[in-house]
Amino acid sequence: MFVFWRKIFLKDNIRAVMPALAVVLATLIMSTFVTEFTFNFGLVALWKTLLRFLRLSILLTLPLFLLPRLCTILEGFFRRGARHLIQMQEDRGPAIHPLKNWLIRPFQGIGLAMLLATKLLTLLEIYTGGKITVDTILPQGAFNPGRFFSSIAIGVVVSLLLSFLWTLDDLGIRYYNKKTKEVRMIGKYVGLLLPIFFGFYGIISLFDNNSQVLVFNYVAQMVVVLYPPFVVFNVLHSRYLKSREEALLKRLKAVSAGILMDRKDLASSAA
Repeated sequence: MFVFWRKIFLKDNIRAVMPALAVVLATLIMSTFVTEFTFNFGLVALWKTLLRFLRLSILLTLPLFLLPRLCTILEGFFRRGARHLIQMQEDRGPAIHPLKNWLIRPFQGIGLAMLLATKLLTLLEIYTGGKITVDTILPQGAFNPGRFFSSIAIGVVVSLLLSFLWTLDDLGIRYYNKKTKEVRMIGKYVGLLLPIFFGFYGIISLFDNNSQVLVFNYVAQMVVVLYPPFVVFNVLHSRYLKSREEALLKRLKAVSAGILMDRKDLASSAA
C-alpha cells in the first residue's frame, strides 16, 4: 500500500491529473476572490475546497484495495458451466487517454453518483413523508452526520462498481459462452449515456420548485465539485491496474481467448 501511495506523487501521475488540478485552482480563485462558487466564498473557501477535494479523492480511491477481493467474489457469477471469462489481447487498453480518462469516465462517475444520490433522497422522502428541499441537497455550513455517512456509502459503492467494470474493460475481459460461441462485452463504457442522463435528470428533477437558471447553476457547481476527484480516481485506477494486472487476471480466472476459442470463433468475434 505504501508503494502505491508513493507512486501517486510521481511526475507522470501529476501530469495525468492536470485537468483536475486546473479545475481546483480555478475554483479556489473564483470562490476566494470573485463570488460564491461551489457553495463557499472568501478565505474559508481556501481550506474547504482543498479539504473537500482531498476527502472525495481519498474516498473514491481507497476502495481500490478491495478490487482483488471483489474480482474473486464476482468471477464465480460469470464463470459457470459453458460460460467463461476470456481476455482479448487486442481489446486491452489500460493506458491513459485524454478522452477516456479526462472526459468519459469522470462524467460516468458523476452521473452514477447523482443517480444513487437521487434514489437515496427519494427513499428518504418516502420514509419521512416530507418534501426534499434545496436545503436537504446542498451542502450546509454545519456538520451533518446523515449527509456525511450517506456520501461515504455512495462514494464506496460508485468506486467499487466503476473500478470493477473499468477493470474488465481495460484488461479486455469478455464474457464467452462456449456452447453458443457468443462473446459479449461487460464493462465497455458502463452504458455511457444511461448513468449520465438519468443521474443528471434525477438531480434536476429534485429542484422542480426553483427557476431553471438556479437549477443549472446548482448542478454546474456539483459537477465542478465532483469532476476533480473522479479524474484523480480513474487515473489512479489505471495506474493500479497496470501494477496489478497479473494478480487481477488470476483472481478473475480469465484465460486467453485462443485457449477456449477456435479460429472461426475469433474471426466472428472480431467482426
